[in-house]
Amino acid sequence: MKTLVCLVISLLISGEAFSQSKKNNRPNIVLIMADDMGYSDIGSYGGEIQTPNLDQLANDGMRFSQFYNASICGTTRASLMTGLYHHQVGVMTWNGIRNNQCLNIGEALQTAGYRTMMIGKWTDDISPSYKGFDRSFGSLANAGPTNYFKMNNTDEYFLDKSVYTIPEEGFFKTDYYTDYAVEFLEEASTLDQPFFLYVAYLAPHWPLHAKEKDIAKYRQLYLEQGWDRLRDERFKRIQTMGLLPDSPRLPRDERVPEWSSAEHKEWEAERMSVYAAQVDCMDQNIGRILDALKETGQEDNTVIMFLSDNGATDIYPKARKDGTFYLDKEGSTWRTDGTRTLPVVPGVMPGPADTFGGYGPEWAHLSNTPTRGYKIASYEGGIITPFIVKWPGKIPKPGQITQQVGHIIDVMPTCLEIANGQYPSQYKDRAILPVEGKSLVPIFEGKTRKGHEALFWELLGYRAVRKGDWKLISHKHKPWELYNLKTDRGETNDLANQYPDTVLELTALYTAWAKRCNAEV
Repeated sequence: MKTLVCLVISLLISGEAFSQSKKNNRPNIVLIMADDMGYSDIGSYGGEIQTPNLDQLANDGMRFSQFYNASICGTTRASLMTGLYHHQVGVMTWNGIRNNQCLNIGEALQTAGYRTMMIGKWTDDISPSYKGFDRSFGSLANAGPTNYFKMNNTDEYFLDKSVYTIPEEGFFKTDYYTDYAVEFLEEASTLDQPFFLYVAYLAPHWPLHAKEKDIAKYRQLYLEQGWDRLRDERFKRIQTMGLLPDSPRLPRDERVPEWSSAEHKEWEAERMSVYAAQVDCMDQNIGRILDALKETGQEDNTVIMFLSDNGATDIYPKARKDGTFYLDKEGSTWRTDGTRTLPVVPGVMPGPADTFGGYGPEWAHLSNTPTRGYKIASYEGGIITPFIVKWPGKIPKPGQITQQVGHIIDVMPTCLEIANGQYPSQYKDRAILPVEGKSLVPIFEGKTRKGHEALFWELLGYRAVRKGDWKLISHKHKPWELYNLKTDRGETNDLANQYPDTVLELTALYTAWAKRCNAEV
């Protein structure tokens, strides 16, 4: 009898120990990225689009007012994956990583004992399951963002290491990505190891495709109010929230007419309504991921981060009859009948699967409130992003906004610190470049982080460097422009002639960085 009692006690203790090992293990990490979404599109950053799930994350966590990406999808993802500037890993525009002097975040967290999973847009030519991820589902970047509703002849989807064909009926890309995200998450929650889930949504990247029930929420709003009134309202909310309280001037794109004199208002309003519906749908799906975390008992032991890969784009996409696309600055919506592509200026309303268009500078101007510039450029509108983090029990004042500066290169070291992992000097017998980023964990914990001496950008003729509140930028080798971001986040007052010594100092910093990191001098 005594032996039996001892055995029962032993089993209870071992069971409790196992339960505690599951309960007290290192945090799970969920990283969610939007595509081509502007700084002020979501509610917690001043927008009128309905994003209750992201807003709740902000209320429960922390918002960064000054967090930077690398201006387009390929470059941002290269830095996100590696903790390096994209030039260091051979990514100059949209291509995948081309050298072996790095490891990606999946490989690093696998080494640290995490189960790694990737969903969505992948900027490489082979599945992430060959590059550090245990499970993966999504589409290769070389296929292009061709359709949210169906598979085109340029689409290339993968499920783990296999080619995947999407169903002919009932498919919507944002929802489908989430289906697999939830499936992978539920699977991982049954294992006795922490997990890392990276969800890279295509939304709200063009083409303007959305479900009618989501579009209908916004038609009257955008038709009745237009871009001018909504932009002013966003600007006031941003200042009231304390996101960018010291920015007194709102820049204006001279290409954008006053709403009162705009032509084809119903068509214009429909373009923004579809875009808003794409953001809304993404938020609904983020809610599904949050629900899955709660239902699997992982909510209180999961760090969640959200950001966008670049600012909103002013480019109008067009499609050829073979399904490929090209870009220009002429406003139009395009529709295809399956054999040819017809320009409509304006005409068929965007939204359905047989249209292919963007919303142009008129509405991108709204999305990037209160900044100047768009995707690709190194003005703030191209490179600043919302960044939200929720870490239960770690963030001392939930709902707070931090003015400390962060950058996409910081994500890798942040995840490694959360995971109690190490960044190696070698990986699989090859030398690895030292990480450029710095962990954001001190900021999450309410401390003042010793940040970067300076941050740098270079892409397609745009060059920029930020040190403290000063930012130096040059476009297509035009003269350097200098802005004080503390008082001029809209970059409306060029101070280069007033502070020539600052221009020289920042130019020297940029030149040294460019030579070290293989960027354009």
